[in-house]
Amino acid sequence: MTNEEREGRGGLGKALRSIMIWVVVVIVAAGAGFGAGYFLRDKEGRELEQFSTKERTEMEAQIASLEKQVLEAEKSQLERALARAKLKAGLDEVLDSLTGALSEVEQRNFGRAMQKIEAAKGALSAAPNTPEDVRKAVLAKLDQILAGLKNLDVKVREQIVSLAKELEEGPLPGSTSK
Repeated sequence: MTNEEREGRGGLGKALRSIMIWVVVVIVAAGAGFGAGYFLRDKEGRELEQFSTKERTEMEAQIASLEKQVLEAEKSQLERALARAKLKAGLDEVLDSLTGALSEVEQRNFGRAMQKIEAAKGALSAAPNTPEDVRKAVLAKLDQILAGLKNLDVKVREQIVSLAKELEEGPLPGSTSK
């Protein structure tokens, strides 16, 4: 082989080597570009995930807070309803005693009628959640009825009927809310 042939083959080899180097450089550059793009997108994805986790946590805390407020409001309403029911039950006992006393007065059994009025006073004292002004007003009327019974006054019948009607219909005697 002559020098010219070697130079001709060497030029082809150099060109091939040059092309191969450029191919490798392009492949490495493309890989680096894809890798950089992947890592940038992955970073954005992680930031989005952290943001959504933070938002979800805040929303769950708000929901828990609202649920707690609703439960407290419901509890408060139920407690008030229970207090009203207990008051009504206590006043129903007073009303039952008044009805018994009325029956005894009509039969002219003033001693038993006084016992029924005393029972009504006891039921009123035992009734929970009775407003103080109502308690005082009903006790005053019961004391008036007792005084009439001690004097064997048949007119206490009207007082008993009046008090029983007030307890049934409401507003309660002596209550300030109307």
